[in-house]
Amino acid sequence: MDHSIVLILSLTYLASLFAIAWYGDRTADSAGGGSNPWLYSLSLGVYCTSWTFYGAIGRAATDGFDFLPIYVGPILLIGLGWPLLARIVRIAKAENVVSISDFLAARYGKSQGLAALVTVTAVIGLLPYIALQLKAITISFDVLAGKALGVELRALPGGTTLLVALLMAAFAVLFGVRSIHANEHHRGLMMAIATESVVKLATAMAVGLGVTLAVFGDLAGLLEAADSPVAGQLLSLEPFAEADWWVACALSGLAILCLPRQFHVAVVENTHPGDVRRAARLLPLYLVAINLFVVPVALAGVTLFPAGGVNADSLLVSVPLHEGWPALALAAFIGGLSAATSMILVEMVALSTMICNDVVLPLLMSLRVGQKRWRADPVPVLLAVRRAAVIAILVLAYGVYRLIGSAFPLSAIGMLSFTAVAQFGPALLGGLLWTRANRTGAVAGICVGFLGWAYTMLLPSFAAAGWIAPEALRAVPFGLEVLSPAALTALDGLAPLSHAALWSLGPNIVLFVVLSLLTHQSALEARQAARFVSLQRAPEEEAPVPKRATLADLHDLAVRYVGAPKADAAFHALLATRHQDSTALLSRSDGEAIQMTERLLAGAIGSASARVVVAGLLSDRRLSRTDARSIIDEASRAILKQHELLRTTVENVGQGICAFDGEFRVTLWNRRFLELLDLPEGSVQVGTGLKEIVAYIAQRGEYGRNGEIETLLARRSDPRRHGKPDVYTRERPDGTVLEIATNPMPDGGFVAVYTDVTERHRAAAALKEANESLERRIAERTAALSDAKAEAERANRSKTRFLAAASHDLLQPLHAARLFLSALGERSADPAVAQVDASLRSVEHILGDLLDVSKLDSGVVTPNPVALRIDELLKPLGEEFAVMARQHGLTFRAVAGGAVVRSDPTLLRRILLNFLSNAVRYTARGKVLLGCRRRGDMLSIEVWDTGPGIPEDKLEEIFVEFRQIDHGTDDRGRGLGLGLAIVERLSAILGHRVTVRSVVGKGSVFAVQVPLSAEPAVVRTLAPRPRGRDMQGALVLCLENEPAIAQATEHLLSGWSCRVVTGATAEQARAALDGRVPDLILSDYHLGRGITGLESLEALRADLGVPVPAALVTADRSPAVRAAAEAAGCPVLYKPVRPGALRALVGQLLAQGRRNAG
Repeated sequence: MDHSIVLILSLTYLASLFAIAWYGDRTADSAGGGSNPWLYSLSLGVYCTSWTFYGAIGRAATDGFDFLPIYVGPILLIGLGWPLLARIVRIAKAENVVSISDFLAARYGKSQGLAALVTVTAVIGLLPYIALQLKAITISFDVLAGKALGVELRALPGGTTLLVALLMAAFAVLFGVRSIHANEHHRGLMMAIATESVVKLATAMAVGLGVTLAVFGDLAGLLEAADSPVAGQLLSLEPFAEADWWVACALSGLAILCLPRQFHVAVVENTHPGDVRRAARLLPLYLVAINLFVVPVALAGVTLFPAGGVNADSLLVSVPLHEGWPALALAAFIGGLSAATSMILVEMVALSTMICNDVVLPLLMSLRVGQKRWRADPVPVLLAVRRAAVIAILVLAYGVYRLIGSAFPLSAIGMLSFTAVAQFGPALLGGLLWTRANRTGAVAGICVGFLGWAYTMLLPSFAAAGWIAPEALRAVPFGLEVLSPAALTALDGLAPLSHAALWSLGPNIVLFVVLSLLTHQSALEARQAARFVSLQRAPEEEAPVPKRATLADLHDLAVRYVGAPKADAAFHALLATRHQDSTALLSRSDGEAIQMTERLLAGAIGSASARVVVAGLLSDRRLSRTDARSIIDEASRAILKQHELLRTTVENVGQGICAFDGEFRVTLWNRRFLELLDLPEGSVQVGTGLKEIVAYIAQRGEYGRNGEIETLLARRSDPRRHGKPDVYTRERPDGTVLEIATNPMPDGGFVAVYTDVTERHRAAAALKEANESLERRIAERTAALSDAKAEAERANRSKTRFLAAASHDLLQPLHAARLFLSALGERSADPAVAQVDASLRSVEHILGDLLDVSKLDSGVVTPNPVALRIDELLKPLGEEFAVMARQHGLTFRAVAGGAVVRSDPTLLRRILLNFLSNAVRYTARGKVLLGCRRRGDMLSIEVWDTGPGIPEDKLEEIFVEFRQIDHGTDDRGRGLGLGLAIVERLSAILGHRVTVRSVVGKGSVFAVQVPLSAEPAVVRTLAPRPRGRDMQGALVLCLENEPAIAQATEHLLSGWSCRVVTGATAEQARAALDGRVPDLILSDYHLGRGITGLESLEALRADLGVPVPAALVTADRSPAVRAAAEAAGCPVLYKPVRPGALRALVGQLLAQGRRNAG
């Protein structure tokens, strides 16, 4: 077959894998991180490499059933021991493990040295295995292209193998080494691996079935061939009786756990531990299915090529070609290519992670040069390291392939690597099952196991390949035959595999167990052992943390290695569990935060390196070995001099010190002790009793009578005080005050410390006197403040009374003017009337704002919240301001909705009136919108305008009294700047939040947040609008003590066809009525001489004997007046009254009176 076709098809297949991986990465976010047991189980098929695809048939053709152990071991371990794998997965997820070296390092105290040892061992042991894959591809390509059949193939630059190696490197870099967070799931790569597992199985089944049919015809032909002498050796059961067969089973079982690629796929890429159980059923079935036709194809090979004319490892391709089935041979080649590439890709991802995290990163951290540069942004450096590691491993594997040539069959190379990685087995399984297992045993076991493997298996392989001369191999050390690599200790009866396994795994296990028993675990190892063996998290040791290390420091460290999104999510979750906000990042870090950061970094750089990186942050400085030795020497010298130091210290302290043993005899004292007690030199010696010292002092009369001395000694020997600290003071005759503190010692004695506290006592006395003086001053100041507060309260009450009186006196003439002007406006169309009316409205507005601010500040306004439909409030406002907006040339729109809110309708309406008035006033052109939006359990009532907008730095200023923003335009009757100040106070009273957003030149949005109500809205009935004829001839009594207001009211009502009589008192009203019964009474509240309108109204109703409808028209806006009016059944209008409102109320009350009379 033309090699160009094979090459193009191979490249097309590899390109399709690129496409599948790309698609998998694109759909990873939408697919989520959920369980996918089929994808997981198929990805475990990466175990089946070209050794399985080609080498199993080659092994079967030469050694019969000797090919089975590499499948029996994994089937038994996964099929029966899947709980162990599930346990490894759970532990790995809890520890954020990224590789098998990381797993072992985490188990044994997060040992960086152990992680590096495992990494180096794995790389050396697996280079032949990777070279095996390159060799398999080359063999199959050469056979398919015709080279093995004697047809010369034009040499490709670098050979087919180099091209494949470069393509594998590109694939691994693109889809396996995209980030340093090695424990993230490579969904695209796993989809490609699962696809290759399907391709391997499909091609193996198809080619096997095709070869069987082509060579043997049917099952009968196959059975007939099996009875032939040629098949006798192939189908022999002798391999089952050989030790190598069972040793190979054990090594294969360990390999499926210890191979870095298998650990990566089975553990790191696992998304749910429950997937392991499904894989325990699917993977054994897969391994059985892919080997169904191994024996038939091998039988066909030995039948067609009895003289061994072809390489046994190429039979799956050679047999179809011999039978004239090139398409089937091409399918076999693609299956083998798939088997080899999947192994190479995943192995590259796993090994590059291990090399970066466990070898290169520790070296970088140990270098003093360039630390700040790469640590500030380590991600590019670490990514470059991993990508370089991928390329370097493949280049080395290519070199090993070139050296191996045709010296070994595929199966022999595979078992060489299996035995190497099996050295991790004792440490892995022992660490999961035995709490006493420690780092010393694990390191020693792996080291001796690796050396045993290299000496008994790798060295003979070098000799067989011709790398070293056989004579050199026979020149055993010291000339001792017992040290021969092929027959160590003269055990020459063992097969090579069993011999190598015995002298590598045997010493490994022995040293692991013995040293674990003889040496102790560190505290960290013990905690990790508890986590791994019992799956329980042991209590964390709270290590001291330097004061400069904060949560923010840990967060910044995590950002550098795993990126801001992952770091932010982890620390936000930590703060959420503590019910803290982001300000807590400034607090000191603690053990929980440190360990969380360590686990987070472990997902990127491994647990061992993560521990070193975090420790580097927390340490004030890193000690070198020289520094450590220096510190130890200094500590030793300090210990040797401690007695001299203690003596010097005792003699130079300012306190007197005396130590007594359990018999109250002196063991140590200093000169200051003698000075304070005025004891002569030589009076105190070692062994002097306490009673003797006290008796000497008592002779000077310091302790009074002898009875007091006995009491003092009893105080010290009292069993209730024995072993407890005691502190008391004693004043000496010369005025010196001594504080005596006694502290117990382990031997039953005590140490007495005498301190001269004379100055302290004097200072305390002075302080006491100062405190008493201060308390007196505080009491005086408190009384003064109370008087000032009472005076302020009186002033506030006086201000309130003044405002009430002032509002009454100011609003009275305005009310009269308003009524006169309204009457005049109905009779005259003079433009001057309209101008005066506008000016009067402006004065009313300003005065009303002033009074409102005063009332709100005085606290006399109390809200009356009810449930109301928002459209009942907004619809009238919309109608009112639609007219006003049209007058100003603006477009106005109101959208109310039917939401029910809880608020005071009057106060809420006042807020919205201010919003709308400002919007219409300051919008020169465009539109104004009134609308609502639901925001959770709140309703946001918003007013939008297209006005000039408000600068951002002025948004707070507009709510301050008497502050207005100058827009440089005519603001259509600017007020005093109190509107939004009133809004702020009203919103505070209601508990509603007011917000504002504005863009200069585009407009503003003012909004008030009102709570939604679950109660039904209060039904508000609207009285019918009065008609003109309803007032025709109606008799209206006006009780008003201000003649001007009475005259204005009469003038206005007469214009509405009413008959009006007036009176300043009830007596004048009776006289004016002259026996007539009025249809309506309008009364002021304050009628002079202490008489109120409500009292006069009650008297008139009693005289008339009829409940005449009445209304109160007053300038007194106090809550007391409103409450009294409501109790009397009188509606209230506040002066100055708008004529429209007065006319509506008069018409309503007249209609009501007629209904009651009818």
